[in-house]
Amino acid sequence: MAETPVCYPGAVEQARLLARGATTAAELLATAERRLDSSKHVFTDVDLTTARRSAQDADRRLAEGERGVLLGLPLAVEDSLPRSVFDALAATGAVVIGRTSSLERHRNPMIGLAATALDPRVSGTAVAVATGVVSAALARRAPGAGQVPAGGVGLVGFQTSGGSGVVARSVADVAHVVGGIGWTAAPADRPLRIGVSLRGLSVTTRTRAPMRRVVEDVAALLSLHVGEVVDHDPHLAGESRLLLAPHLAAGPRELALLDRWVPRPFKGVCRSMRAAERVMLNHMFAGVDVLVTPGHTGPPEAVPLPGGVLVRTGATTPFSPLWRVSGYPAVSVHAGSDADGNPLPVTLIAVPGAEGELLGVARIIEEERGAHRRP
Repeated sequence: MAETPVCYPGAVEQARLLARGATTAAELLATAERRLDSSKHVFTDVDLTTARRSAQDADRRLAEGERGVLLGLPLAVEDSLPRSVFDALAATGAVVIGRTSSLERHRNPMIGLAATALDPRVSGTAVAVATGVVSAALARRAPGAGQVPAGGVGLVGFQTSGGSGVVARSVADVAHVVGGIGWTAAPADRPLRIGVSLRGLSVTTRTRAPMRRVVEDVAALLSLHVGEVVDHDPHLAGESRLLLAPHLAAGPRELALLDRWVPRPFKGVCRSMRAAERVMLNHMFAGVDVLVTPGHTGPPEAVPLPGGVLVRTGATTPFSPLWRVSGYPAVSVHAGSDADGNPLPVTLIAVPGAEGELLGVARIIEEERGAHRRP
């Protein structure tokens, strides 16, 4: 059978194959190298010489009976993270192939062959994982910072409260990597209250019908598994709110640069606005443990205009500040598909310290989607 993205084993399955001797780290790396031939452009740095040495060392350790969570797995690190993260991942025994591009200028490998230059682009990190070059990658803004979140590439993107994250093929793969690098994501044994917002931070957001149906299906599903699911849009719309400043869509690094260049007389005003916005963001989570939002406003659609056609892609701006600016943990997961079979994502955001609950809710969504997909 010809290889397709859904045939690629993720981190969990690769670890099982290595543990029972069904494959070796060198064989996994050789497979990654073959796939790399057509995907090298999504990397900013590739070091196969070091990767081959790491694979040989991993195979020696596996033959001696050592069992590390990430030992021998082909992984990558996004170029938005410091070199120390690369070295720390290599120290776990993982075979780190290189650094992936954080720039969102690559074609989504999960969309149909009829893609055009107007289709929204994705990061090199997402392409590297989706095409099976690596089983997972460490990244900043792992849920997806642009128009196509990780779930829109058929992947899972998870970010901790600290801002570091993992892009992998499934929730189980994310949890496997998270455990391997020592991050804490243990769920609490308590009922959860889930809020659902189709507007995000803007009362004027118009979520399109396919995306709306996916979120509504997710809400109905979660109501069968968690303590309570509530509509959180009235909570947002019923409050008097500040107009959002343009920099709200920026991340911590961009905000730090903004502080450096803003004239001194205006620094106090900017800090006051950011403090007020943070209060507004925190208020979105009053009374809920996890907030469910669309990954974007909807799939691309063509709008006829005099003299041409306007193609509108999904916007993430009403939803991404909830985790990008607040620093709350978040996860993007594939929750449904549009009429053309392209993945539609939802983004889940949790209160700080609830990473375990967040992954638990994402796993429910993923398992239900998988159950409907099986013949």
